[in-house]
Amino acid sequence: MLDRIPPTLQPGEKEHVLIVQDETVFHTNEYRRRTWLAQDQQPIRKKGAGRAVHVSDFICETIGRLKLSEEQIREQLELPGQLRLSSIEARKIIYPGKGFDSWWDLPQLIRQVKDALAIFEHTHPNCVGVFLFDRSSAHGGYAENALNVNSMNVNPAGKQKKLRDTKIPFNNPDPAPGEEDVHRCVQRMCFPDDHSDLKLRGQPKGIRVVLQERKSVWDKFESISKAHHSKMVGKCGSCTKSEQRKDAERRVALADSMGQGDDIKAEDIANIENAVPPPGDDEGWCCMYRVLALQENFRTEKPLIQSVIESARHVCLFLPRFHCELNAIEMLWGYAKYHACCIHARALHSRALYAHCLQLSRLPQFRRREVYHCKSPHPTVS
Repeated sequence: MLDRIPPTLQPGEKEHVLIVQDETVFHTNEYRRRTWLAQDQQPIRKKGAGRAVHVSDFICETIGRLKLSEEQIREQLELPGQLRLSSIEARKIIYPGKGFDSWWDLPQLIRQVKDALAIFEHTHPNCVGVFLFDRSSAHGGYAENALNVNSMNVNPAGKQKKLRDTKIPFNNPDPAPGEEDVHRCVQRMCFPDDHSDLKLRGQPKGIRVVLQERKSVWDKFESISKAHHSKMVGKCGSCTKSEQRKDAERRVALADSMGQGDDIKAEDIANIENAVPPPGDDEGWCCMYRVLALQENFRTEKPLIQSVIESARHVCLFLPRFHCELNAIEMLWGYAKYHACCIHARALHSRALYAHCLQLSRLPQFRRREVYHCKSPHPTVS
């Protein structure tokens, strides 16, 4: 057995504990291997995969599943209701589908992350959690008011989100002689409520107006367009195609998460395989969309899940794309699905039985897997 060796900490240092998260989907008709039949009877297989059961969980290198111990649960029950933790474990099990629970999305994940943070801080006082996620579409989602150029139109008003206010980056080009220096000035992303145009009051400004308020950036973009004898377009063809590829990747990832891989459209696969890569920084500013996307405050905007974790003074990391084998929780899914094969399909509707299958894997197995990955060369986690 791999015993844990506590680290030797210097004054002011805190222990960093790894916590990994992932999601999986069970299907009630997917795991039946045995059935009772008469001597001359043939098995009739179900056409569909059956009811989906979605599981999202966290495992920790110190205690295994991120949950309270029996003693800690008893201590919680003795506290007043308003002082108790909202959940005693980080795991969430839902039954998504028509007439049942909604499919797993970013708001549900954020609620689970907040519960996981509270449980971790209760079970690991004075420690820093290193939360590790894969690169799924839900994990990379932004807040509603995040600085995301994809949430903006080129022109003011219309159907676009109201983004949060920001500051003009200090590393923008210097202003022309005699021009006002707007570096580090607060920039409102919506028009004021007392704007002279009644139709624009409180409305989002759009990409063009935001860039024009960053005078030195707009002047540089204008000079580059004149030098290349090109128009100052809102969004060029190469940037549009790159966004079509991202949309196709999101739809494919969503279909995979729902267990509907057979329903992936050929058009989405073609958009992913034949997409034109976006122009690099050395190729210049091709359109307004590209210019604003390269601005420091837009380029460095963090996903919502990362903002929530870092605001609690913990660490959030993401695995490289298409390298789920680096996540130790994949072993938990493998053990659980193997044991689920032995359970009758009708019984699989019980959450308690799924929880029982997920309990069968033990902490030493996760530790052996992590040791194996530490000894093997693998892509860098970013």
